[in-house]
Amino acid sequence: MENRRIFGKRFTKMTVKLNLTINESVAKRIKIYAQRQKTSVSKIVEKQLAEILTSEKKDDSFRIFINKYSGSMKRDKPLDVQEEKDKYFKEKYGL
Repeated sequence: MENRRIFGKRFTKMTVKLNLTINESVAKRIKIYAQRQKTSVSKIVEKQLAEILTSEKKDDSFRIFINKYSGSMKRDKPLDVQEEKDKYFKEKYGL
């Protein structure tokens, strides 16, 4: 846990333990790498996971498809993407 002082009071950043199962040779190599970088394997993994989560893009493929082809459909009312999505899942999965 990382301790920080704010206005003379000590606050700790919450951390949790996470067990990972990886190849033994990878484990040995990452430990050596972490030692050379003067950091821990945990910090390396945390940094990589944070980068994955921040770079993850929202899947808009359904909305892009609807917007692309909705102009060619004649409708009395504007296209409701959520309604169309719900109808699709109801038909496909019986939801």
